[in-house]
Amino acid sequence: MLDGKVEFKELTDAEPDSNIWTRIDHFDFKNKDVLVIIAAAKRWTPHYTRKLAEQLNQTYQRDDLLIMEDHPRLIEKVKNVRLNQGQHTLLFVQHRVKLKKFEDILKRTNYYNNFSKSYHRSVTGTWRHPAKSRS
Repeated sequence: MLDGKVEFKELTDAEPDSNIWTRIDHFDFKNKDVLVIIAAAKRWTPHYTRKLAEQLNQTYQRDDLLIMEDHPRLIEKVKNVRLNQGQHTLLFVQHRVKLKKFEDILKRTNYYNNFSKSYHRSVTGTWRHPAKSRS
């Protein structure tokens, strides 16, 4: 199902942060679903990682792209299960429409049953799928 649809790109310590924008701008979103940018855990603080994702989301909202961050020190848990990757800082870039499609499928299952209300809101809220037009 994901065969060939996800591409991983490392952002080395020698590269500037601006290469993130370059990688997103040159990614083939017509033929692939997800771009995962991988950086060293020590490259950014958790706070900066969140701010970076917010800035990227503002930049790419017009393209209907969503950028989600995963930093080893930004712990995400459902019950006692840690969900984040834990070793690297990751930026996931994908189309909102495709993400919403799969979110809607998961809503019809028991997938979200163990999520706290606040965590559920944080992963499926309007920040991901704004009600207002994105044209």
